[in-house]
Amino acid sequence: MTPVLLLCFQLAAFVSEPLSRPDPRELELSISPEFGVSSDTVTLCRVRVVNHGAQTWPGREVRFVAEALEGDRVVESARGRFGLSLAPHESLETLIGFSGRYHRFRVRTAEKGSDRSESRRHGRKGKTKKGKKKR
Repeated sequence: MTPVLLLCFQLAAFVSEPLSRPDPRELELSISPEFGVSSDTVTLCRVRVVNHGAQTWPGREVRFVAEALEGDRVVESARGRFGLSLAPHESLETLIGFSGRYHRFRVRTAEKGSDRSESRRHGRKGKTKKGKKKR
């Protein structure tokens, strides 16, 4: 009975270990405009990530910041992440939009928690609603 419990504890510890952050050398991000579907007021871009490593990553863990450029100046930025999972030597794509007509872009990885969806998921902890007094 004791060996079975030991095995269960070891398995539980292995499963509960958090995933490490992706190594920037393993994941390659690229961005390209989708001029066929963009308009005079909105530019859509396709962001692509390629996994050159040997580990599978959950797509939601691969966050990015895409930036629209005029000259060397950032005029607009947008944050996003991928879905599904990113297996070794495979790629994922997603679309992101900018409210303006731009021709130059760049993309980089973003840290966990810099995505606005993280703050929406956790809600308004410790804050009272407007108009109600805390008792």
